[in-house]
Amino acid sequence: MRPLANLADARLEDARRYPGCVLMLGCEICGWARGYDVGKIINRLYELRDGGFTTLVSDVARSVKRPCPRCKGKHWTTQFAYPAHIDARESKRLAGRYRN
Repeated sequence: MRPLANLADARLEDARRYPGCVLMLGCEICGWARGYDVGKIINRLYELRDGGFTTLVSDVARSVKRPCPRCKGKHWTTQFAYPAHIDARESKRLAGRYRN
């Protein structure tokens, strides 16, 4: 995963500006991280009545109730990131696909 820089105050709706990005949920204690589809996260927040499109990316970590699978801690952090298989060419391809 490659985190996107300078997006500390980004909202979930801003993910469409970065084609192919995911919401990376990471443990602050042990460093475990996993990427999640932003659309599924938004739908889940609506179901729980805990947020939606305008939710700050950093606030999503507060909604996570499960412990870390590695260290069993509950110190979560969230940010936008690109998966390892997304490069500049793939990003342009996805942008064209979303635009059309």
